[in-house]
Amino acid sequence: MTIAITISLLVIVVVVAHLVGGWIYANGFRDTALRIQPPKRTYGVWVRSVDRRQITLAVVEPRPDIGHPGTLGVYWNEGYGQVGPVIGVEGLDVTREYIHLTGDQPPICLDESMENCPQVDLEGYAFPSNPSDVDLEFEEVSYESPLGTFGAWVVPGESTGTWVIHFHGWTAERREAIRLLRPIHRVGATSLVVDYRNDPDMPEDPTGRYRFGLSEWEDVEGAVKYALDNGAVDIVLVGYSTGAAHVMSFLERSDFADRVQGVVLDSPNILLAEAIRYGSQDLRFLGTNIKISRLVTEFGMWIADLRWKIDWETTNYVQRAAMILKVPTLVFHGTSDHRVPISVSRQLEVRAPDIVTLVEAPAAGHVMSWNADSERYERYLENFLRRIQN
Repeated sequence: MTIAITISLLVIVVVVAHLVGGWIYANGFRDTALRIQPPKRTYGVWVRSVDRRQITLAVVEPRPDIGHPGTLGVYWNEGYGQVGPVIGVEGLDVTREYIHLTGDQPPICLDESMENCPQVDLEGYAFPSNPSDVDLEFEEVSYESPLGTFGAWVVPGESTGTWVIHFHGWTAERREAIRLLRPIHRVGATSLVVDYRNDPDMPEDPTGRYRFGLSEWEDVEGAVKYALDNGAVDIVLVGYSTGAAHVMSFLERSDFADRVQGVVLDSPNILLAEAIRYGSQDLRFLGTNIKISRLVTEFGMWIADLRWKIDWETTNYVQRAAMILKVPTLVFHGTSDHRVPISVSRQLEVRAPDIVTLVEAPAAGHVMSWNADSERYERYLENFLRRIQN
């Protein structure tokens, strides 16, 4: 066998191996990112001790949220609380300030191995149920889009003119917006917090998949129409994570985009390919210790696009930001975001420097800039909304 033939065979083997790997990667991407799934509650944290003012949390391996700065929600099967600033750290155990909000007390684990103890977990939402958690009155309403009827909360403000419409992230819930409701209410604006397609008990997209703004923008339009029909004069759109993609797609496609006076984006997932590459950098192949190579990831993304029409180009809203964004836009992004790299928001600011104001939150995770420093976050948000109202 000549050297040329040997080299050719090796090239073929390498290409085939990467195609096979790419096919497997694409299937994984479909199952984890495209397939419709309900919001997930994951566990993996144990409570060593708790009293009225502090709680000690334990894990079996390091995780970034257990020591995340600021305020987080902590949940278990029968209750909910808030953890505050870190008081002390001993090994993997972290003691934090604690406020009990609802339900039974968190279960305490007395087993050193923690194998048979009930688990709790942490989340960024910080509040357990609805706007009443922050002492605000609200009404359950519904709005229409071409796909059907969707649920929403209306939290009325003193000003009947400014409506702030909230779009949660991928597999998230309306609760994601509760953190922002008080500062919005303080400036007199009304909040509309919506469900949209593919949410639990809501109409599903005809494709049976998440579309990252390619179809969800129609639901944004439906919510905007509802607000305008019910007295809104100025519209501000808020997009959390992938909800930001829906907002950007609406601004690019809808005839109602000119009714929007301001945009707020939090950890915006508006360059889908970059988020996928970022999330794939530490993936392992079929449970082995072998990292998935960048080339396999690229093959997988290409195959996924062929099979399910992801349209990586169109879901890159950053590239077209200067054409899409015509109104003041406030962007929050944590420097420790492990899902959407902060480089996405930095690129957005570069693309539209006269429109975009980027507020970087040191050490904050994905959609956790408020959690890391709520006072700073709310100050930026209130000042932004007051400028729009004036």
